[in-house]
Amino acid sequence: MKVNREELETMQLREETIELATKLIKVNGYVILEDVLPKGKVDELKKAFTESLNWFIDQYGEESYLNKKGFNEGTNNLGLYLPFAPPFNDSLVIEHPFALAIIDRILGKDYSVTLFSSNTSLPGGKRAQPVHSDHGAKFGNLCKVALPITDLVLNIPLVDVHDSNGPMEIWPGGTHLLPDSYHGPNGPDPEELAPHMHSIKVHMSAGSILIRDVRMWHRGTPNQGNESRPNLAIMYSAFNRNKNIHIPQETYNNLSDRAKHLFRWQKIGSPAIELMHESPQKKSKVEKIGVLIRGVWWWRGAYSRSGKRI
Repeated sequence: MKVNREELETMQLREETIELATKLIKVNGYVILEDVLPKGKVDELKKAFTESLNWFIDQYGEESYLNKKGFNEGTNNLGLYLPFAPPFNDSLVIEHPFALAIIDRILGKDYSVTLFSSNTSLPGGKRAQPVHSDHGAKFGNLCKVALPITDLVLNIPLVDVHDSNGPMEIWPGGTHLLPDSYHGPNGPDPEELAPHMHSIKVHMSAGSILIRDVRMWHRGTPNQGNESRPNLAIMYSAFNRNKNIHIPQETYNNLSDRAKHLFRWQKIGSPAIELMHESPQKKSKVEKIGVLIRGVWWWRGAYSRSGKRI
């Protein structure tokens, strides 16, 4: 969706824009608001993220993404938790008025942020990720109907995303509307069905905003270019209370009232983390936490496809 000049100047979406975006998420699983972050802000975020990514690779080596086993094996896909510090915690990232206007309509106004992260597709990947959703079944095999939306992910690409640099591939229009039990151990295998279904590779310009239902099937694709494709990822949750985000007290005190409410369940008063490849709650050696880069932290209390409650 394109927002008009007046909306960009006032930083306020028209009612009809909010309604359309809300309906697209509910029916199609996602919406994209094109070119809504100022170029200067995107450049600042990209520079800071690139410096942090280079620091991380210097610290932990390329094996942190080259030699992974399991889900991300051969993908060169690297998930990293972000420090809650400038420029990543800028108000245009954590509480963009366009995004919150839409999310408010879907989740109400009492939701919170439960994930402050990033996902980067690095050059040289040999295979795509398995097709998946970012949500396990909330009630195992018990619930045979689709549940309301409870979790939305906001993605902000820091570079233009196109076919050759590892775009996200999505299966919209219905996979987010499956019965809850379908996301559990006895549900259909996305890898089996996805090749026979319609999918889209999501092309976005840097500074756009993608808002998606976590249940919509998707996967990362290989980056065939020469530069990394970084993507910020923030999860807004109606009920989830996971505490993965460390926020210094002074930083929290200086947030807006809305931002304070969004992050109220997090670790307030804890020093900001460095960029890390693991849950801040379960810090261990990098090679031991590959599973954490694919959303296990927001499956807590749900049932994975393996049948285990996590």
